[in-house]
Amino acid sequence: MKKQTLAATAALVLAASLGACSSGSDGAASGESAAPGGDGSASGRIALIAKANSAEYWMRVKEGAMAAGKDLGIEVTFNGPDTESEGDKQLNQLDSAINDAPMAIGFAPQDGAQDGAPRLMDKANEAGIPVIIFDTPLSSSDVPIATVASDNEGMGAEAAEQMAEMIGNKGKVAIIAHGEVGTAAARRDGFKNWLAENAPDVEVVDVQNGESDPAKSRDKAQGILQAHPDLVGFYGTDDDSTIAIADEVASKDMDVKIIGVDSSPDVITLLKEGKINGVIVQNPFGMGYKTVELLYKAAQGEMPAEKNIVSESLWVTQENLEDPEVQQVIG
Repeated sequence: MKKQTLAATAALVLAASLGACSSGSDGAASGESAAPGGDGSASGRIALIAKANSAEYWMRVKEGAMAAGKDLGIEVTFNGPDTESEGDKQLNQLDSAINDAPMAIGFAPQDGAQDGAPRLMDKANEAGIPVIIFDTPLSSSDVPIATVASDNEGMGAEAAEQMAEMIGNKGKVAIIAHGEVGTAAARRDGFKNWLAENAPDVEVVDVQNGESDPAKSRDKAQGILQAHPDLVGFYGTDDDSTIAIADEVASKDMDVKIIGVDSSPDVITLLKEGKINGVIVQNPFGMGYKTVELLYKAAQGEMPAEKNIVSESLWVTQENLEDPEVQQVIG
């Protein structure tokens, strides 16, 4: 995906999320919407199981989901493990959600839950519970009626295009991914494939998996920088990896261009300080809102018109950070 196309299409999704925000997103504590008229029964409840329950990105997804629940007058529960490396725990949460028989379920599978999820998708299907996957595709099951996710491969390609421009289309670059499958793989491969096809003089010298763990990601960054002191560009596929890269580059006082995916308060601070050169920011609020909205319609018998619904993204730098449309997405 070229940056011009990404920027243009983002406006459509932003318009929808701006409208959603105007309805209020104060939500309620512990994953339950303050839905007026919601009776709290299974027939009026939608359950979302996210990759994690406390990271900034997932809190924004939750805010969007709760806003949708409030607008629709239904209860929305939002759950997830403490970290994105607890696949078994996430599967147990999904199983419990199915046993509670909500009207519909949204599921964002962790890497470690990908293999075990199809069995539970079948269980939900047998119980007559419609399921929508959000954030991360689940390729191993045909049960979900739709997937709401960012164009992760396109975001990787956008990061590569921006990186190539920053480094003059030549030099050594490296990647720290936040996993080996799912969104991490798509963002990693989108980056590598774009460079291979469009910037042959840019060499990807190393790719490491930081497991979406700040400490592990920083250790990986340190090792790469020690092995490649002539590195000119560094790409992180999520906020944890991007922050780790920026911190390590700053500690070594190296001149390395840094591009990442996803926003958090720490990412924005580093961006303002010039320690990160740019980030591709998803619209988590819009993703949460859209997922609940589609699940509610599906529970009423109205299936999504498309199997894959793209939640668009924005390219954010110091220059456009204060733009209203950017501020709305990064919260």
